[in-house]
This record gives sequence, structure tokens and C-alpha cells, in this order.
Amino acid sequence: MEQVRTMARVELYERVWTTPMQRLATEFGLSDVGLAKLCRRHQVPVPGRGYWVKVQFGQSPKRVVLPVSVNPTLESIKIISHEKQPSMNDEPRDERPVPKIEVPQDRPITHRLILRIDKSILKSKKDERGLPLARQRRTLPVHVSLESLPRALRILDALFIALDSAGYKIEWPSPYNSRLNVTALNEKISLSISEVIERKQHKITQDEISRQKADRWWTPPRWDYTHTGRLKFILESTEASHLQHTWADGKKRKLESYVGEVFIGFEATANAVKNYREECAEAARQRAEEQKRAEKRRRQEEEYNRKFEVVSKLVQAWREANRLREFASSLKESARSPAVPVEQKLGILRILDWIERHANCVDPLTDVSRIIRRFEKPDRQWDY
Repeated sequence: MEQVRTMARVELYERVWTTPMQRLATEFGLSDVGLAKLCRRHQVPVPGRGYWVKVQFGQSPKRVVLPVSVNPTLESIKIISHEKQPSMNDEPRDERPVPKIEVPQDRPITHRLILRIDKSILKSKKDERGLPLARQRRTLPVHVSLESLPRALRILDALFIALDSAGYKIEWPSPYNSRLNVTALNEKISLSISEVIERKQHKITQDEISRQKADRWWTPPRWDYTHTGRLKFILESTEASHLQHTWADGKKRKLESYVGEVFIGFEATANAVKNYREECAEAARQRAEEQKRAEKRRRQEEEYNRKFEVVSKLVQAWREANRLREFASSLKESARSPAVPVEQKLGILRILDWIERHANCVDPLTDVSRIIRRFEKPDRQWDY
């Protein structure tokens, strides 16, 4: 059944930039290609590759501005769709199911890397925010207070056990001064779990004022930090750190309930990295193509300027030859006067003969093949 829908051009532009093309095409009863052609016909820009990936990861990529249309007929868009008949082969596509990974409070820590992380944390030394430091400057994926440390380790232990069971490769090579990575779809994804820390400006106390007077090298802290106990989990690409996927404690859900989503988030992040790489490669290809086009335009402009210079010099030489001949004609006419002695007339004849030979030498029209060679061959230096 054929259905006709009419909408304004600006409305289609808004729908295209707020709804993925495939979903919008299905809503309109069109194919992806049909919707893309409709947008091109009405000069409606569409999102490029990687746009929806950036939106998925919480970014706000810029839109391409809707250009002003000089054709008023393009402002109204008529969408003709055909209702698709149901097919036996049409089955709904289910997304990858989220595994259920339990993290009980009494869960024992058994994974070797989590035990190593626990041993790498100095319980007695803290940084300015009150977070424990790492032993031997190791790079840890855990940045939480001692109060939240057991909970963070339980979450990581449950996740790592599930990753091992699924065949994922977890890397944290000795001496453990590099980031811990999980390989998903041949992409290295780093992970970290941290605690949200609130900061407010420190109010100096009377005791600190007295200490500062006694020890002029000592200064009070600038900030006061509060450990909230709220944990946040981050997956990010080692290649493109701006590609992140984040889960955090909320009012209704705790981080423990997101472990299954974190588990499948590794592949989602890996796919985002692949799309980003393809997008970078496409951007590089487009830059290379644009450089080629710019170089071609430069050569064309250079060749045009060269030919213009050639023609300008030919015209200049032609005018010079015509001026010489015009002068010779006037000189010849004056020599016919009876007042001019015979010996002067002979001298004028010699001058006219020289002018004629010189004008023929200067005049480019005396040798058309030479004009063509000058015009068509930029690699030769011609004497104009």
C-alpha cells in the first residue's frame, strides 16, 4: 500500500540528525539508499561515519549546518512509502544478551591479577586526596579509598573470572608499570575503577595558622577531599582515549549490577575503535584526495598564468611590430616631400629597410608555428 507523507525540509534535517538513518528509513517506509537520495535531492546534509558512535559514548559532535536553499520547491518534501508485506524470513534481530554476573558481598578474591593488584597497593601511604599509593610506582586500574577497596576488588574479580571463562586475554606484564588491558576483537581495551571524590576549598584552622608562623616553609592544603564511596568503571581504547564507555553508581542501581554490561562493553568499545580507525583512514584518504585536487588546481592555475604571460608577451610584440610599421609608413610619407634632399632620402630608405626587417623579426605572426610552440610547451624557455 502506498503512503504519502509531506514534511518541511528543516523538519527532515532535524529528524536525520536525531535519529539514525536506518531507523528513520524504516519509519518512513524507505530503504537506506532511498532516504539518502531524498536528502541529497533536497540538499539536506546527513551525519558522517562515526557520528552515532560518538553520540553513544556521550560526546556531542557538531552538526553540518543546513544550507540555505535558493530553490523554493525544495522546502516541501513529499515522502512516498510502500508498506512492506510481512515475510516468513523477517525475524527480529536480538541484541547480544547481557550475562548475569553476581557480585555478593562475601565473594572471596581468587583471580591472580586481582590478588596482585591488592598486594600492589600500599595501605599505609596515601596521596593528597587520601587514596592509597601503588607499590614501586606500579600502574593500577584501581583508584579508590581503603574503605571502598574491598568492594572494588570484588567487582573486578567477578569481571575477570567471567572474561577468563569467555576466552578474553587479560594483560598486565611485569613490572606492572603499564596499564592493564583486555584484548577484545583484536583491540586492546584498558579499564579502570575509581571512586568519585568531592573537593572543596580548605578553610585554614587556627592551629594551621600557628604552625605556618612557626614554620615558614610549611603551607596548609588548598583543598579538602571527601570520599563518597560512589564507584565508576571506565573502558577506553589504548589507541583513542576519547572513546570511553562509563558505568557508575546511581540512585537506583549500583555498579555491581552493571558488571554484565561492562562484560559486553569490551566488544562495543572495540567496535567503536574499529569504526574510529576506519573513520580516520577515510579522513586521511579524503585529505589525500583533497591535496591531489589542490595540487591539480595549483598546476592548472600555474599553467593558465604561464599561457597568459606567453600570450601577453606575444600581443606586446605584435603591437610593437605594428608601431614600427606605422612609424615606417609615416617616415616614408615624409620622405616624399620635395623639401627633403636626395641624400637624406637615401638615408631614410636605409632606416625603412632596417625597420621592416626588425618589425618582421619582432612580429610573432611571421612564424605561427613558433607561437604554437611557445603556447604549448612550458618546459622550454623562449626568448620573447
